[in-house]
Amino acid sequence: MSAEEKKTRQMPKGGRKGGTIFPRIALQDAVGYARRLVSKTHTSRQPRDVIYSGVVGAKAGIGDVRISALKQYGFLDGDAKSGYTADELAKKIVAAPPEELPHLYGQAVLKPTVFKRLFDTFQSDTVTRAKLKQRAADLKVHPDETDTCVELYVASLATAGLVSVDGDRITHLASADMSETAAISVVTDENNQSLSNNSTVNSPATRIDAGSDTEAAASDIGEEDKNGFPVPPGNSAQPAPRANFNVNVTLDSSMDIEKLQKQLELLKRFGAI
Repeated sequence: MSAEEKKTRQMPKGGRKGGTIFPRIALQDAVGYARRLVSKTHTSRQPRDVIYSGVVGAKAGIGDVRISALKQYGFLDGDAKSGYTADELAKKIVAAPPEELPHLYGQAVLKPTVFKRLFDTFQSDTVTRAKLKQRAADLKVHPDETDTCVELYVASLATAGLVSVDGDRITHLASADMSETAAISVVTDENNQSLSNNSTVNSPATRIDAGSDTEAAASDIGEEDKNGFPVPPGNSAQPAPRANFNVNVTLDSSMDIEKLQKQLELLKRFGAI
């Protein structure tokens, strides 16, 4: 073999397989790293070696893959030169109550381009993993990575509540359902805030004051006896309160004696005389 032939022959180089990128870790794992990230970068940006050891738990290679995934989900901001910090979405997830987490997870899982386009294609549909793999290939995911992409996609959207899994069948939520869920969450938050700012709305005193005068009077009078006079409550554990007022009775020859007797009995029953 001549020297010229040896010069022209080259060995193939290794490296990335190529194709469209996608997060190489599931959303559930990324959320765990995001929580550490918020804690580590609470005061200032941190260099890459701190993120490697204190957040993703791996050095170059695997560590870079996890950092890339955190960026794709919208959890991490920065680079090796300026340092890294937690993005706003990661901070919201750490601070959010449990009922708000699915909505925030839904925002995160649809940030990666491949996941978003897969979901947009099959929203409100039930499809098989094979169909998802076919679509991933159309989106230029490397043929050797379509299985991994689909498994991470399904697991991540299930964490966010955007798909349900029944064996090999994946049912996607509709976009309209997502909007309705978000609206309900906002309304609930506003109602809770309103009740918090007006804590006396549900207090017993407020409900009593809201009753009508007629209802209060009926409660005080109770039943009537056979003569049509009100009967003061007699079964209550507390004695009926005595009224404090003055009674002036004017007698003349034209007054109906029976009517006067009934009025006096009524005053006596209520402790007026």
